[in-house]
Amino acid sequence: MAPNARLDWQRVERWAAAIAAGEAAGLRDVFAAAGARGPELRWDPPVESLATPQHRFLLRYWSDLRGTRPLPHMREIDAVEMRPALGYVNLLEPVENGRDFRYRVFGTVVAAVSGFDLTGQLASGLKASAYIVEFGLAAFRAVQRRAEPLFTEHGPPAAVYTSTWHRLVLPFGNDRGEVVRLIVGAVPVTHDGKPLVQRL
Repeated sequence: MAPNARLDWQRVERWAAAIAAGEAAGLRDVFAAAGARGPELRWDPPVESLATPQHRFLLRYWSDLRGTRPLPHMREIDAVEMRPALGYVNLLEPVENGRDFRYRVFGTVVAAVSGFDLTGQLASGLKASAYIVEFGLAAFRAVQRRAEPLFTEHGPPAAVYTSTWHRLVLPFGNDRGEVVRLIVGAVPVTHDGKPLVQRL
């Protein structure tokens, strides 16, 4: 079976439209049915609203690069400059005009917590429940279309190592202003509200 054969691609598209419109009620029903919490969505969040230092750093980094332009350019992405958040950073590129997304980088902390590394693989191949994969793809599509930062938060059912996953999706453009890279700060947060550093 292909990694994405189990996904409902029509639902991915419906969810992308809902997320782009800032509406998550239908998504929350699906998460609740699976015993999970969320998702919560915030477009263009203020830096001070972000709970983790990794996300505050990444949003400031993105905003400083952007300056007065609509988007920072993909050529400006510099891993060295992102060092304070690097283990939590995933770098993705759209595939088939954004039908799917490929991980060019999969953060080492994210890999340690998840138990796998998706570097070079498609987001549709994420080893998680189908609705979680569909939500991720929908969020990436929505950011590609709106070309704005998006913060999401959701809690997995019966979490052991984490209470919630906090994600900040940041768009980067090409010379034509099209979104061609996404930096995703994925921070697993423990029950006491602290970023998880490593698998326990």
